[in-house]
Amino acid sequence: SFCWHNEDNYLYSINYMHHGAAKTWYGVPGADALRFEEVFQREVPDLFKKDPRLLFKICTMVSPRTLTQQGVRVNRTLQHPGEFIVTYPQAYHGGFSHGFNCSEAVNFALPDW
Repeated sequence: SFCWHNEDNYLYSINYMHHGAAKTWYGVPGADALRFEEVFQREVPDLFKKDPRLLFKICTMVSPRTLTQQGVRVNRTLQHPGEFIVTYPQAYHGGFSHGFNCSEAVNFALPDW
């Protein structure tokens, strides 16, 4: 699995799956990033007390249902071999693989960055 995070320096990212089992992705629009962070901190306050930089560690997952129930928009998609996923600046995302797969990802900047 890959826990909730957004990309360093709020860069774009692109992920390509070469082969293997599908991946489920959850994504939160960048416009909802602050709301996401507020809900996240409310849901795991003890972890944030221990480490205020918790979200930078990519080690914690909060249920997408919990987020949507508290007003955070969450999108879901499946990625299959031969498909790309693009994440936008400040957009939190996380998910899991349904088995073995091989993917690669890279961060990039566009003129609007």
